[in-house]
Amino acid sequence: MSKNEKEEAIKNIIEDIAGCKPCRELPDVGNIPVFPRGNPLAAAMLVGEGPGEQEERQQKPFVGAAGKLLTETLTNMGYDVNRDFYITNIVKYRSYKALPGSRKKNKPPTIRQINVEHDFLEREIAAVKPKLITALGAKASQWFLGKDFKLTKERGKFYNWHGITILPTFHPAAVIRAKAVGEEERIREFRDDLGKIREVIKPSIAA
Repeated sequence: MSKNEKEEAIKNIIEDIAGCKPCRELPDVGNIPVFPRGNPLAAAMLVGEGPGEQEERQQKPFVGAAGKLLTETLTNMGYDVNRDFYITNIVKYRSYKALPGSRKKNKPPTIRQINVEHDFLEREIAAVKPKLITALGAKASQWFLGKDFKLTKERGKFYNWHGITILPTFHPAAVIRAKAVGEEERIREFRDDLGKIREVIKPSIAA
């Protein structure tokens, strides 16, 4: 697929995400689409679970505190995040729990939401054709590796999914939560896992 064909395919996906009526009709799901960002020509994808409040506001994935940790970690390894990766989530609409006073608390997407939006990520992968997908968090890892995949036991290893290398690791939001309660080991494990990206994809500056 040529550069123009890839860009046109992603453009069409974005239009379909924006116009997804079934997505917005699900209970406890927001009505603001969050679109992929990064480079559709990249050899690597970063795939998270779903957007949070900041992502919904900016309509881009990984732009809140979790995104900052992810970007800083990869930048320190020599990567240009927007050039070396295509960045998306398994669902494109925020899943939340309603709280008193019109407040909302992020929650993992339901199986129903994942099934409704499943086609988007499949189409993104078909367009980008990455060599490597880093799955961030349990839900993203299970999307590729099955519902029985145990992230805490099986993360940080390479798996094959339809000829594409999958590297599952923690979601950076989970790393932040662990660090807040004194679990410093989690951030080291997260950095070690992301460091394995270099075994498959070198930073574009060093390529």
